[in-house]
This record gives sequence, C-alpha cells and structure tokens, in this order.
Amino acid sequence: MEIRELKYILSLAELGSFTAAAKAHFVTQPAVSIALKKLERELGQQLYRIEGRSVIFTPVGEMLIDYARRMVDLEGELLRRMSDLEGLRRGKVTVGTIDAASIYVLPDVFSRFHDIYPGIEIKLEISSTVPLVEKLKAGELDLAVGTIPVTQADGLDIIPIYSEPLLVIAPASHPLAGRSAIDPKSLSGQSFIFFHEGSVTRAIVERAFEEGRVTPLVTMAIDSPEAIKNLVSSGLGMSVLPERIVRDDIKKGDIVALSVDGFHLERHLGLILQPGRYRSVTVRAFLDVMGEEMGLSFPAGIKTPGD
Repeated sequence: MEIRELKYILSLAELGSFTAAAKAHFVTQPAVSIALKKLERELGQQLYRIEGRSVIFTPVGEMLIDYARRMVDLEGELLRRMSDLEGLRRGKVTVGTIDAASIYVLPDVFSRFHDIYPGIEIKLEISSTVPLVEKLKAGELDLAVGTIPVTQADGLDIIPIYSEPLLVIAPASHPLAGRSAIDPKSLSGQSFIFFHEGSVTRAIVERAFEEGRVTPLVTMAIDSPEAIKNLVSSGLGMSVLPERIVRDDIKKGDIVALSVDGFHLERHLGLILQPGRYRSVTVRAFLDVMGEEMGLSFPAGIKTPGD
C-alpha cells in the first residue's frame, strides 16, 4: 500500500470522479484507475462501484477513506514537524482564499510576512469557499479565508475577520438605473449574473431575494467577481457584488448601484482552520502576522493545537 494510492482514493471521494481526481494530482485518469485497482487487489476487497456517472463506495471503501484521511494527515504533520527543525529560515505556508480576499483583504498580510520571513514561501490557492473547505479537510491547505457561514464546515474552527456590504448593481443604461429607490419586486424577472450554485455568497443573496419575494432570472453563473462585474458593465445583466469590488467602476460610471428598499446585504469573511491539526512554526508565524496586520485577536490555543 502506497500513500499515493490513499491520496487518490481521498480525491475520488471528495471530487466525485476519476477525471477530477486525476487532474488534482496532475496524472492521467488511467493512472488513478490502475492505482486503485492495485489497492483493491492488495486489500482483497472491493472499494467502490460505478453506477452511471456516480462513484459509490462500499462499506469497506468508506472505512478505508477514514483511515486514509488520518494517514495522509499524519504524513502532512510529519513533514510540517520536520520543516520546523529548520526554524523560520525556510518553509512553506499553503493558504486558500476566495478571489476577493486575495485582492483587497490579504495583500498587506502577505507583504508584511514576506518582509519578516523572506525565506518562507506562501503558496496561494484561489477558489470559491466550498472547494477550499474540502481541500482544508483533505490536508491540502494549512488555512483558508472564505465567506461564512459555511454550512459544510461543521467541526471546523472559524474566526470572523472581515465584513463588507453587498450592492445590487446594474449597467449604467439599465431602465432602473435612474431611480432613487426601488421596490424589491421590480427586480423580479430581471436578468441576473450570479455566482455558481453552492457559493456561500450566492446563498446569502438568494436568501435575501426570497425574503423580499424577488424572483430573478438567472442567465449566467460565474465564479469570478471580476468577470461578473465586466459582464454587468457590458449590459448583459444585473448582479450583487461586494462594494469594494465595484467601487471604482461606480465612480467611473460604468455601472450603477441600485438603492433597493429594505435590502441591506452584507457578507462576512472568516479564517477557517482544521481543529486538532498540528500547526507548523511557519503557520503559527503567519497567523501572528495576520493577527497583527488585521488587528485580530485569536481565541486561546487556536494557533497551537496538537502540540
């Protein structure tokens, strides 16, 4: 049994397909299939079956996944402890973050950390919140910054770090653009560009629309807020985005923010950590810099579980 095979089956369980698992490890799909068939022969047990496009794990497969996760975690802990022997002269911190946080929340933290610890690499993974949480649980990230609340993140440590208003935006030429106040029902039937389903920000917006009895016409779904903003300014629809992202475009007149009666949308970003996982000296140093730079006070023990 090889740790590589265990990583493959974990990715298969988390991503749901051989193609995605292979892509995650930069190998071909047949390489993953062959490795897992070899693992089945070694164990003398069927681990999964294919039903249509779905991968269904057997009870033995589910048990193996649990042990595999623990073994991969132990491998990561060993590597982090070995890295600690180098002190803070070199090493790596793997940070997952949503697009917006990488643009205007964390750059000062990254810059300050690099000034203090020039030999330590920051490996950045930019994605939406749910995939980041999955990678954090799989041990592929040391920490993540995403939109909260994260319902899929039961059992994780989540510390709020940033809040920002969400604005309903429209092209400057939109018929609703000239109104000083808008009835929420006026948004029903309007073309909207949203984040993909499963996005935490989208869930916040949909909940507010539901409470306001607004039924938007979702014409496009994209994960990039920059792409959404550009599509809105091109006249392809309306959207709801963080104020910080659209501030300059509103000033330039490319898009407008609509004042909707009763709508006070806000989203919160949080630092997300896996509880009980060993934090390397480099990760603890990063959390120290993050706390100082952003004026955060972390709960006692949050930086040193597993010591």
